[in-house]
Amino acid sequence: MGWQRWVMGGITLMGLAMPVMAQEGPCPASDEIRKRVEPLAAQLKRWDEAYYQRGERLVTDGVHDQAQARLAHWRFCLGQDSPAVVLSGGEQRHVVAQTGLNKLPDQTAVNHWLKALPPGPLWVQPKVDGVAVTLVYDEGQLVAATSRGNGLSGQDWLTGVTGIDAIPERLDGPSPEQVVIQGELYFKRPEHVQSRDGSAGARADIAGLMQRHDPGPQARGQIGFFAWALPDGPETLAERNQQLAGWGFMDPQRWSHRVSTIEDVAHWRRYWYRHALPFASDGVVIKRDVQPPGRTWRDTPPAESVAWKYPVVATLAEVRDVEFRIGRTGRITPVLELLPVTLDDRTIRRVSAGSFALWQEADIRPGDQVMISLAGLTIPRLDEVVIRNDQRVALDVPDPEAFNALSCLTLTPGCRSQFLARLTYLSSRQGLDMHGIGEGTWKRLIDAEMVTSLLDWYDLERATLRSLNGVGETRAAQWRTAFDQAGRMSLQQWLIALEPAHARFYGSQPKVVFRSADSLNHIVFMRSLESADWQAMPGLSSTDAATLAAFWQDETVQALLDEWVTKTDPSRREDEEATS
Repeated sequence: MGWQRWVMGGITLMGLAMPVMAQEGPCPASDEIRKRVEPLAAQLKRWDEAYYQRGERLVTDGVHDQAQARLAHWRFCLGQDSPAVVLSGGEQRHVVAQTGLNKLPDQTAVNHWLKALPPGPLWVQPKVDGVAVTLVYDEGQLVAATSRGNGLSGQDWLTGVTGIDAIPERLDGPSPEQVVIQGELYFKRPEHVQSRDGSAGARADIAGLMQRHDPGPQARGQIGFFAWALPDGPETLAERNQQLAGWGFMDPQRWSHRVSTIEDVAHWRRYWYRHALPFASDGVVIKRDVQPPGRTWRDTPPAESVAWKYPVVATLAEVRDVEFRIGRTGRITPVLELLPVTLDDRTIRRVSAGSFALWQEADIRPGDQVMISLAGLTIPRLDEVVIRNDQRVALDVPDPEAFNALSCLTLTPGCRSQFLARLTYLSSRQGLDMHGIGEGTWKRLIDAEMVTSLLDWYDLERATLRSLNGVGETRAAQWRTAFDQAGRMSLQQWLIALEPAHARFYGSQPKVVFRSADSLNHIVFMRSLESADWQAMPGLSSTDAATLAAFWQDETVQALLDEWVTKTDPSRREDEEATS
């Protein structure tokens, strides 16, 4: 059977790294996404043109794939076809369709897939991060190399792959009249550790090289080939791998391991993610031993194999809302509520936008698409706004001038967030160390209108606490015990719990100010704490000293100090006044 070439008018390159549509969940309302489809498509076009035409990688592969999946999902929801991106060049037909792979999002999905399979051997291989190609041999001679394209046809790459050491121009030993081999062209990266090095633009490097008509000997020396399919080959994967190695290809059996459970698959996924490989990889492929005849292959993902990708280091997330959290010192922190995305196998639902000033500069609104990554592999971090929603959603933005170290010492309109932050710090280990009392507790007490002052908890009785919905006798008793223990704390600890900014000035030593003032309690009650007194404290600037002096001399703060002394030990106030 001779090699037949179909020359067509254009070439579709989207298939070089064509992701199967990710699980994007139910369709959003049409009105929400209709005006956002074209801006996302335009951004993808800019990325693809840079990637495929110039070999420039403008975003990480994970972000690109997420954006492309989201666009496909939105178009599906709107009943629109996904147009192909047509670039220059000729196109030729695949002898056997390139199927692609379904990409499962997490271990649970992979486990469900495994359990649904009929009995039979399973294998796992690293998913090499490169570009797919189909090789065709007639009478043992390489006669065609075709990019994946749309799965049915792709670009003629024969000139580009000829001369690559990993691709024999003639098969060693006997072979059928026609041999079709599918695999991945990759950029050689000796001792590459995916968890350490990331993809490092591996896919873009290969795409750029293959866009040259003749990459040249030096570039060809940087290209490897991983054969992952031998349509119409022997019955078992091990036999197919042995046949490929016998013909002169890199032995794929070295990278193929028998598995039977999700734990086996997860082991190799972790191992290949953290250990050195000669190529970049972006996940693992799990496949059955048997494969259907090549004539039945279609340009759609098969049922007998799937991909489970590595944790992505960055991804595209859609902003659903912006929450403005006000800390106890009055600092406003915008927090972006996200449509859930996965990073490092963790579900991320929110990310801090940093300071209020940074949020104002970026002007992030619901519907915007943002890139997020993990700082230190643990903390979600906002990197940049990728695509803006043309419809700028109005937000209830707090006035930063209205909040400071002296605002919201009591619960007044607009003060819930800062007042809650004050109470949460008050009960923390740095404050009065109220065991079992945290933000959730204070929210319930505030909602029940039981706490409007920083000392209202002191007088809450067990029966009152028990009246809260869902709070039984045991919890009410635990809360009351925590309040009683806090009420026996020293005045000095109460001052530490109230003070608004010592962590900013003193890091891990918040008590240094109070330990260095021999008679701080007396000074406070004599109402004589001046800026100069704080200026004498080590490490304080004149601005810091003025801020602290203003706080401690505020009428509300002084009233709280008086109330604390009166509640905890009425005689103590009389003794201290007499001493003064």
